[in-house]
Amino acid sequence: MNRLILFFLTVVVLLGGCQYLSTATSNEIVLARVHNKYLCYSDIQDMIVGKGLSSQDSLTIVQNVVNSWVRKQLLLDQAEKTLTPDEKDFSKQLEEYRNSLVIYEFESSIISQKLDTVVSLKEIQTYYDQNMQNFELKENIIKADYVQILDDQKQLPRLKKLWQNHDIRSKTELEKYCIQNGLNYSLFDDSWIYFSDLLNIIPINTYNQENFIRYNRNIEVMDSLYVYLVEIKDFKIKESIAPLSMHENNIRQIIVNRRKLELLQNLQNEIYENALTNNYFEIY
Repeated sequence: MNRLILFFLTVVVLLGGCQYLSTATSNEIVLARVHNKYLCYSDIQDMIVGKGLSSQDSLTIVQNVVNSWVRKQLLLDQAEKTLTPDEKDFSKQLEEYRNSLVIYEFESSIISQKLDTVVSLKEIQTYYDQNMQNFELKENIIKADYVQILDDQKQLPRLKKLWQNHDIRSKTELEKYCIQNGLNYSLFDDSWIYFSDLLNIIPINTYNQENFIRYNRNIEVMDSLYVYLVEIKDFKIKESIAPLSMHENNIRQIIVNRRKLELLQNLQNEIYENALTNNYFEIY
């Protein structure tokens, strides 16, 4: 007996009320009935078949779905009996919703056909220059290299020497060491990061971030297991203007969104002017 047949039999036995709903066109396994509404197995089989569930897990899902369906139908039935015809009339809301969907699909089609999503670096730079007041830093940021090293006295001198070399070969060897030992590192990334994010990785204790960043370039700290080496290559203090690179993607999206709004506004104006010219509408 395959698992699907076993599952059907289990459902029938444990749910007790299952039966067949016979119509001219179907022979359905019925799981529940509320008045003249039926929940059939075919309504929920996509939740179970092909999911790799055990018979017990499948049965639990069926029981939960059936119970939820019954409660919902009973609540709906009570609402139908209680509310007045006017209270149950949602034709206006449905029409508005349909209209919104139709307009949305139409506008989406126009956008996909006509919207120019290519933004030049010059456009991004111009927006940045004209809106610098919007890019004030709320936190301190840095550019930094760092490595986490096992506190192993045999390897530590060699690894520190590699760190001090600052050449590609030494950095590559340090990177390989960190990867092999599952340790944190950043050696080839020139991106800006928040100083607070570095503090989540490196156990640096400081009560004044600004002074620490200003007066420390090469940092070495330890805990019970590791040695951490950090080189702060550049920094910007909070309330100064963030570098363009931190906001380039956001600015690009802002420019594209502006184009989208302009495209849709022009579309509406064209439709309106065409209708006005051809007397498609009157305002009384």
